[in-house]
Amino acid sequence: MLSHWVFTGVDNALKARLEAAWEKELPRIQELLKPYPPDLQGIRLTVIHHESRPQGSRYEVKAVLRIPTGTLAAEASGRDSEALLDHVADTLVTEIKRHKERVRRDYSSQQKNRLRADLSAVVPMLQQDVENGDRGSFFRLLRPLLGYLRDYVRRELRHLQLKGVLHRGEVTVDDILDEVLVRAWDRFSDRPRQLDLDLWLTKLVHDALNEWSKQEPRPHRSLEESADEAMPGAVPRPDGEEWWADLLDEEERYSLGDLIPDTEGTDRWDELEAEDQRDRLLSLLGDLPPAQRRAFLFYALEDYGTNEIAKLQDRTEDQVKADIEAARKMLRERLMADGQVQETGKPTAALSAVGETKGS
Repeated sequence: MLSHWVFTGVDNALKARLEAAWEKELPRIQELLKPYPPDLQGIRLTVIHHESRPQGSRYEVKAVLRIPTGTLAAEASGRDSEALLDHVADTLVTEIKRHKERVRRDYSSQQKNRLRADLSAVVPMLQQDVENGDRGSFFRLLRPLLGYLRDYVRRELRHLQLKGVLHRGEVTVDDILDEVLVRAWDRFSDRPRQLDLDLWLTKLVHDALNEWSKQEPRPHRSLEESADEAMPGAVPRPDGEEWWADLLDEEERYSLGDLIPDTEGTDRWDELEAEDQRDRLLSLLGDLPPAQRRAFLFYALEDYGTNEIAKLQDRTEDQVKADIEAARKMLRERLMADGQVQETGKPTAALSAVGETKGS
């Protein structure tokens, strides 16, 4: 990160202390900015000393952070310049978390809208393939569009493994997606027209997982004719999509800011590997009723609106909202009781206040 200092009325000894103090604050900010190339990060720090009577000396400390997705600012004023610098750093940390969450959700919304447009465009062709009995063409059209389900299926399989329903490696993501393709072929003409196609395909995931986990031996249905699978990263990027978008796609990493507002990890939590953090959250969520657990994950990690989740689960929107808040409250209380998270006193993400769930 490129740092630029501007001092006004500050002596050399204080300059040195402030610069040293900032070096101690910088690592936690850099950790949050890891998705961005360091040479595209820049911060301007301004410290102004005001001599006035009868109040005495006062300082203004300002920071302006520029990253590829926007510009963030923080400022504070008072008598203790080093305390002010610490406050500015705290504010920047909060603003970076909020900003990244907004960017992630905006990008997710763009992707969802693009996916729905793509799915809507192929519906007539899929219907024609069904009417013509052309299974291979149906699979070739639909398979590349199932990439959006991969992370969700992966989480559901890990949940079943943690519950002891499945053994690790017993079922793969591709096994489930293959089953979804077959079910989509079998049921396409009878699908509920009030559901967007992406929601209907997600319901087929639930059907496949439920059937797979109940049967011994596990079912496996051949697709007979397989089309080349287009992985999500292999799909050409549409013109106009921001070049930095992929930098914010942090694989299977759950942010506490995504899931639980007003909390941050303690040393105990931060010492866990990312996979252990994920499994801890999934294990806690596994204690919830299935519909509540899925509603929470659809909202917090899949970015579905509560009205969409209600359609997906055949429930009312009020029931979905109540389940999301109950799940969030349970996670916060259990993790705080274990000493793994603590209250921040400030929102750390767009999911900022209990009860502020979006409808679409």
